[in-house]
Amino acid sequence: MKRIVLILLASLALGLWAENHGIGEADLYQAYMQDPSWENLQKAMEHYRTAGETDPEAEVMLAYLAVNELENALVNLDESKDTLSTRTLFSYANLLLELRKYDEAIPLYEKLNESAPKWSCPWRHKGEALMKSHRLADAEAATLMAIETRPDHFDAYIQLATIRKDMGHPAEALDALEQGLTFQDDEGEVNMTDVDFLHLELLKSTGKTQKYDALYKKLKADVPDDPRLQ
Repeated sequence: MKRIVLILLASLALGLWAENHGIGEADLYQAYMQDPSWENLQKAMEHYRTAGETDPEAEVMLAYLAVNELENALVNLDESKDTLSTRTLFSYANLLLELRKYDEAIPLYEKLNESAPKWSCPWRHKGEALMKSHRLADAEAATLMAIETRPDHFDAYIQLATIRKDMGHPAEALDALEQGLTFQDDEGEVNMTDVDFLHLELLKSTGKTQKYDALYKKLKADVPDDPRLQ
């Protein structure tokens, strides 16, 4: 259904483009839709990218090309998901997670949990998908498995703290976060300023006044203009 809507919207945009720019230029998109080969995609993208420097309508057409390619890739990946390697299946699940297709990503993470139960990352990412689906109890369980399979999994602790905060358990959330901070790494997957503000919120809600004041002072010096300090 979504693909039908996409095609209809693209057709409408194409009609407007043809009306304003001429049929010849619109033919590039039509040629791609009829034969989505790399050659036709490249020709259309190069044309609309160049035109987009001065024409917003061209940027719209460029976006439709990108969305079409994404949709085609997702269809191909879904059709071949049972034959993908473990690493590729994980990448595909992560792509669905980024696209907020949580109900599609979660079964893939579950498949990875079954085939590679000691691999922490699919557990953590499944916990994220469940958290964003508001399935907090399941999210907590998956995130705890990420920690069980890798006790120094820093971002899993931060995720666990977030989940427990959302569940209304600030003291348990604070415990998880502070335990995670003992494993802080430099992988760059977690924004430490965001972690500090989560920590600040949990310190406040649990009445840890002295530690709250110290962290607030640090943040005030590091990010004085951050609106979260208000």
